Amino acid sequence: MPNMKHYALFLVTLIGSLTAHAPQNQFADSKIGVQNSILAKVNGHTISVLDVKKRMDMVFYQHYPQYAENTQARFQFYQTGWRNVLMEMIDNELILADAEDKEVKVTDGDVREVVEERFGPNVMQTLDQIGLAYDEAWKIIKNEQIVGRMNWWFVQSKAIGSVTPQAIRQSYQLYLEQNPPYTDWTYRVVSIRPDHPEASLPELVYEFLSTQTTPPDNLVEELARFESAGASITVSNEFSATDQELSDLHKTALLSLKCGEYSRPSLQTNRTDKKPVYRIFYLTNKNEHPAPAFEDLAQQLQNQLVQEASLKASKDYTARLRKFYDFDPAKVIPEDIQPFSLQ
Repeated sequence: MPNMKHYALFLVTLIGSLTAHAPQNQFADSKIGVQNSILAKVNGHTISVLDVKKRMDMVFYQHYPQYAENTQARFQFYQTGWRNVLMEMIDNELILADAEDKEVKVTDGDVREVVEERFGPNVMQTLDQIGLAYDEAWKIIKNEQIVGRMNWWFVQSKAIGSVTPQAIRQSYQLYLEQNPPYTDWTYRVVSIRPDHPEASLPELVYEFLSTQTTPPDNLVEELARFESAGASITVSNEFSATDQELSDLHKTALLSLKCGEYSRPSLQTNRTDKKPVYRIFYLTNKNEHPAPAFEDLAQQLQNQLVQEASLKASKDYTARLRKFYDFDPAKVIPEDIQPFSLQ
């Protein structure tokens, strides 16, 4: 079932866009036209355009009363969301019918408490600003509470009960498969390209580097003296990569190193000119990202599973009610109707 919080979030984005790009008085003289008509009949109750508008006004004024005079924002809110709100109201009517059959009730005290909480201490003044009569607001809140109880019994409680400890464990294993532990590596590479095969030169370079406490980019001048022995020596820029991004050769060289250490030279073949090259790796830093413990993720995974199960249970419950009360929205609601206009 649609959730009115979705439309509240939509309103945040919409109002932000409008206030950022439109002059404040651009729509000052505009008015919203409402073509009132019956949109649906559900279990003996009718839902009109005005009913939908009032429901949307409650959300609008509850969250953003400061934008009550922003005609363009309200119009876009109506225009974009009215069909979804109508579907929510239809499904709620079916739930109310089911609640009536099951003799589910709420007390006046429960309703009064929510009314005062929703509209503040000056209830009548707030309702007057929204354009709602007190008895209309009372009925809306009362129906919301009944729908909430029915959803708890037939959706939420079933969803919670369906999420077993085994399901949470399986979700954790799936999380680990999709988010394996990894390490960030930061390193440099010293490349030695000898002019002629000379096995001792790379070892001499390594022996020199292994006695140093500074990274190779600070030792370029010192390394230059080895070039007189017949070699070209370069120090790479700093590389940063994760386990998944490292080549097998680089990973093998780095795994045995601690930060600030040099690897022994390894003979490789340059991919460009196919000539031999010796590489010495210097590990600048590594940052390990271990997998979170099950205990740290269990509640989050449980909530996610309950949310998924709730969505399915909600769809199943709605489908069952539509079938039981013989209601097909696709056959009732016109596709081409445009109940709101900006004049």
